[in-house]
Amino acid sequence: MSSGRWQLQKFSPSLGSTNYTNGTSYGSLAMRNTELLKAVRELEHTCITLREENILLRKSSSPETEEKVKRLKRKNAELANIAKRLEERARKLQEANLRVVNSPVLVKGSSLEHYKKAFARQRAKDLSEHADVILAKDKEIEELRQECRDLHAKLGPSKVQNLSWFWYVI
Repeated sequence: MSSGRWQLQKFSPSLGSTNYTNGTSYGSLAMRNTELLKAVRELEHTCITLREENILLRKSSSPETEEKVKRLKRKNAELANIAKRLEERARKLQEANLRVVNSPVLVKGSSLEHYKKAFARQRAKDLSEHADVILAKDKEIEELRQECRDLHAKLGPSKVQNLSWFWYVI
């Protein structure tokens, strides 16, 4: 072996053309050695080609893709913030509703029932609207996450290290 390449070594058998200990001839061993050396050269060529292709793929990451990833990160952070605010608002509305329902009211019988029913309808309507908003935001978040996954797959493993903190957020 020299310079990382395999070379066919010259061998002069001392007992003629047959190795009597294992029954293989020098010719068949030399042919097998040649086949293996050819396979090694092909593998080395494949490795070199793949290495060059990998370098080209790492360099070909377009600025538009990187900008899109940044935009999606910002949008994802904004949507997560909106979702948190909506959850907090829903919690506060629920607490306010409980206070109103549980507070003593100095209203006469039928009038009190009328207000309770109106309040219950309004609360149901508000909760329904809130649920619709949350579902829409969840759907948008999932679409953005999928778009991020697609871009991540498109960027390839070379950019994964640079974006690993981002996937923790998602």
